Amino acid sequence: MEENLIIDISESNKEKEQIIINKKYKFNFSYKRKDNSKVYKCTEYKKINKCKSFIILNDKKEILKYNSSHNHPENEYDARVLYIHLK
Repeated sequence: MEENLIIDISESNKEKEQIIINKKYKFNFSYKRKDNSKVYKCTEYKKINKCKSFIILNDKKEILKYNSSHNHPENEYDARVLYIHLK
């Protein structure tokens, strides 16, 4: 697993939990497993790139697994800005 990962937790436009890794890659909540860990898929998984990267966090927000094989350029994300949404 990669060292020194910085995880920011924010909320998507659809008010779902979202993870940002090192302010470069964004992941949307996908599903909860039987052991209560949560699986997040890269936001590029439904786009042209079909990115297969994902991250699994336990209920304490600790990384259980991180597949960092992104097939697209990184972006710069700021969780503070992403968290703001209109009600």
